Amino acid sequence: MPDNEEWAFEAEIDLWDDGETSAQSQEDEPEPSGPTGRDPDRIVTVAVSAEGAILQVELATDWKSKVDPRALDMSVLTAANAATIDAMLRQARDVQENPPAPLRSAADEAPLTAHDVLRLGDAVMAEVDEISARLAVADRPVAATSSGGHVSGTAQSGRYVSLDIDPTWASIARNAEVEAELTEVLKSLHRDSVPNGTGHHVGKATAELLSLVHDPDRLIRRVQVHGSPASKEGVEDR
Repeated sequence: MPDNEEWAFEAEIDLWDDGETSAQSQEDEPEPSGPTGRDPDRIVTVAVSAEGAILQVELATDWKSKVDPRALDMSVLTAANAATIDAMLRQARDVQENPPAPLRSAADEAPLTAHDVLRLGDAVMAEVDEISARLAVADRPVAATSSGGHVSGTAQSGRYVSLDIDPTWASIARNAEVEAELTEVLKSLHRDSVPNGTGHHVGKATAELLSLVHDPDRLIRRVQVHGSPASKEGVEDR
């Protein structure tokens, strides 16, 4: 029969056991192939899409024996922001290694008049103003609370600023329940702090201007084809 100290130790372990078992140790788990983030203690793993949208929050099976439930919020915050940074770095590396092919159309060799250039500039400025307005909206802090009411948080411009997890609930809930509410809140925060079209959309006019800038020989050729005195007068009148 075990002595009192041994029994007390086993009883304490039972309190932290949520009935979940792991098929393999954490050290043997394969590294995720997509963008992910982990906290320094490696008890939280956050997986995101290539654009940084939250896909899944996963807790280590034995996280309750490694960190106080009252400190879980900081571990999740660290992992979520690390995943966002990983996605951004992968995007930058992909653009550097695989630059987009220049857009070509039937109008690529059409002559450019002075008015064409001025209209293109106006269209680009209108697209810039639209993106600026979207960025202003994205810069506002947003908040979200899980449907279960145990997790809440805030974010701004795609960065997770704060997270509040009910420590009593987290200490007794099953891992799957905690992961579900964390995922729900982080998904909502990302969606509301990074509106669609912000930072990932290039307008038609902007794309045309970039195409011209990246091919100066074609730009000069198109301008020279229509380089008439009337065109110059149009620029002076403007």
